[in-house]
Amino acid sequence: MISSHASLDCLLRPRSVAIVGASDNPDKIGGRPIHYMRLHGYRGALYPINPQRAEVQGERAWPSLDALPEVPELVIVAVPGQKAVEAVYRCADLGVKAAIIIAAGFSETGEEGRAIQDGMTRRAAQAGLRLVGPNSQGLANFSNGTIASFSTMFIEVEPRDGPVAVISQSGGMAAMMYGLLRQRGIGVRHMHATGNEADVTVSGLACAVLEQDEDVRVVLLYLESLQDPGTLARAAALARERGVSLAVVKAGRSATGARAAGSHTGALASEDRVVDAFLTQHGILRAADPPELARFAELLLASPASAGRRVVVVSNSGASCVLAADAAEACGLEVAPLESATRERLAGCLADFASTENPVDITAALLTNSRLFGQALGVIGDDPNADMFLIDIPVAGRGYDVAAFAEDASRFARDSGKPVAVVAWQASVAAAFRAVGVPVFEDERQAACALAAVARAGEWERRWRQGAGAPPGAPIGLDVPAALEAHGGGPDGRGFLSEHQSLAILAGCGFPVVEYEMCGDLPAALAVGRRLGWPCVLKACSAQLPHKSEHGLVAVGLATEAALEAAWRRQEAVLAGLKVAADGWIVARQVGALREMALGMHFDPVFGPVVMVGAGGKYVEAVPDVAVLLPPFSREDVLGRLRSLRIWPLLRGVRGEPPADIEALAQAALRLGGLALAAGGRIQAIDINPVLLASEGGGAVAADALIEAAATEKDPAY
Repeated sequence: MISSHASLDCLLRPRSVAIVGASDNPDKIGGRPIHYMRLHGYRGALYPINPQRAEVQGERAWPSLDALPEVPELVIVAVPGQKAVEAVYRCADLGVKAAIIIAAGFSETGEEGRAIQDGMTRRAAQAGLRLVGPNSQGLANFSNGTIASFSTMFIEVEPRDGPVAVISQSGGMAAMMYGLLRQRGIGVRHMHATGNEADVTVSGLACAVLEQDEDVRVVLLYLESLQDPGTLARAAALARERGVSLAVVKAGRSATGARAAGSHTGALASEDRVVDAFLTQHGILRAADPPELARFAELLLASPASAGRRVVVVSNSGASCVLAADAAEACGLEVAPLESATRERLAGCLADFASTENPVDITAALLTNSRLFGQALGVIGDDPNADMFLIDIPVAGRGYDVAAFAEDASRFARDSGKPVAVVAWQASVAAAFRAVGVPVFEDERQAACALAAVARAGEWERRWRQGAGAPPGAPIGLDVPAALEAHGGGPDGRGFLSEHQSLAILAGCGFPVVEYEMCGDLPAALAVGRRLGWPCVLKACSAQLPHKSEHGLVAVGLATEAALEAAWRRQEAVLAGLKVAADGWIVARQVGALREMALGMHFDPVFGPVVMVGAGGKYVEAVPDVAVLLPPFSREDVLGRLRSLRIWPLLRGVRGEPPADIEALAQAALRLGGLALAAGGRIQAIDINPVLLASEGGGAVAADALIEAAATEKDPAY
C-alpha cells in the first residue's frame, strides 16, 4: 500500500479513460466499461486500446497506450496475467495518474502471486501511479458517468443516482449492496470495489468520496480486512464533520470466516472484538450482513439521529405488539411505559378494549377507522418516554386505507423529527409507505435492529458534540522504555519480566498495586510478614517462570511465621526440581476483595495497543467476560464498555451486596491505557490478574502482574 494519500480525484472524476483490452462486445469484461460510460453520459475522452480493431463500440480504437494523443488520467487494465503487469508498468512509464486492475491471480493466490503484486505496486509507487486492485470489479460514479466497472448488476437493476456510496473490497458484495438498495428505492451514486487493495483501499476511497462529494449522505462499506485503520478513522472524522452516516460490514467474525477472508483477498484479519472496539471508538455503525446494511441506510436517510433508546410500539395486533417488544429489547432498546396523561388521551381516541400501555394495541378497529394510527401517533409523539416509533402492520389490504396510514405516518415523522420504522411484509403495503419516504421492514427484528443503529448514532453524535472525542492518554510519570531497559526488557531484550519487575513498572506509572516487598532470604521474608501483618502471601519470583500458580509457587492465607516458613521451604524445593533460580520472593499483604477483576493489554499488529478489562480470577480464560478498548479512551468509554459485561449487575450490587468501586476500576483502566501508549510500542503484552476490587470507595489494587517486552520497537499507533 502506498503510504502517501495522493488525490484520488482521477478515479472518481477522470477527464480521460483508456481501456486496455477493450472489446466490441458489451458483455465482455473489456467491453462493459465502454458500454456503460457511453450509456450513462461520460463526457471525458474514451480511448479503447485494441490492436486488432480500428473501432470499438463506435469509438476509435488505438493499438497501444503509447499511440494515444495524450496520457490518459485513468487506465482500466482488462487483460489477464503478465499482460496486466506489463500494462501497469507502461502506465507508470507514461505518467498515468491511476489504473484499475481487473485481472485476478495475484496476492489472493499465494506467495508467488503476492510477490508479483508487490513488485508491480512498488513500481507504481515510484511513479506516483495509484492502483485499484488487482482482482477488482472496478469503480462507478453515476453523477458523471464514470462507470469503470464490468458489474452485471447495472444491467439487472437500473441505476439511479442518489445519496449513497457503496465501497467494498469484494465486487460481489458491492453489487449485492447496490441491488439491495435499489430494491428499496434508494439511489446509489458510487459503487466501488477495491479487490486486493495493493494500493487504494476501501478506507482511502471513503475519504475521497467524503472530501469530494457533498451530496453523499450515507457511506456503506464492506471489509474483509482492515489494513489501514488510520485512514478509516480519518474517514469517520470526515463523516462526523459533514453529518454523514458511516456504516460497515466487517466480515471474518469467526475463525473460519477470517481464514476464508484471507484466501479471498490475501489480507490479514484482526481479532473481531478489537475491530468492534475500533468501530465503536470512531462512531462507525456495524451491520451483520449486506441486507442489514441496506436496512440501516433506509432508516438513516429518512430519520434524524435518535435522542434516546426508548421506543413506542403501535400495532393493530396484540401478537405483533408482543413480538415487536421482544425484538426491541433484544436489540437493546427500551419499551418504556407511557406517562399517565398520555394514556388518558389515548383512551379518548381508542376503543375501550384497546391497550393504552406501551406497546399500544389499537386493535382491528383500524379497519373501520383508517386514521387511528395517525391519531395514536399524534397523542404519543410528545410523550417524554418516546424517542422513536415502531409501527407494526401484520395484515392490511382490501378494506384498509393503507394510503392514509402511510400519509399519517409520513406527516408524523416529519413533524416530530423522530425516527419511525414500519413493519409490513405485504409488498403492496410496504410500497405505500416507501412511496412517501417512510422506511419499511419485513419483520420486527429487522426494524428494531435498524432503530437500535439510529440510537447508537445519536449517542455517538451527542458524545462528539459535547467534545468527548479522542481523549488524551492518562499522564504517566515514568519513562516506560527506559524502565523496561533497566529491567532487561529493552528493544533488544524480548521476554517476560518477573512479577516484581512488572509490579514496579506499574507502580512507577501510578497504577495501584498491592503492598509488598521483595525478599532475598527467609529471615527477611519473616520480617516483612510481621510488618505487613497476618495473613500474607508468598510468591517465588523468577522471569523464567511467568506462570507461578501452575508450579505451586503461590501461597496465600499464611497466618503465622511457621506457615510462611513452611511455604518458603516448599517453594525452594519446587524451584530446585525445576532447576530454576529465584530472583527473590515476594511477600505481600493479603487483601480482601468484593470482586476479582482483570486488566490486560496486548499489541495488535494492525491497531497497536489494545486494552482489556473484565472479570478476573482463575476462571478468566475458561469463562471470558471482558471488554476491549483502544487507547486513548475516556472514563465514559470505560464505563460504557463495563456496562456490556455479564458481570455488570454484580458490580452494581445484588441481593444486599454493596456495589463495587467501579470508578476505581475505570481509573485503573485509564492508567493502563496511558501506560500502553507511553511504552512506545515496546510492550507486547501486560496481564494484571487479579485486580482486587473493593466495595464502593475502597479502591482497586493489582495483586499480580506480568509484562512481556517486545523484541523490537513497534509503531504504537495505527
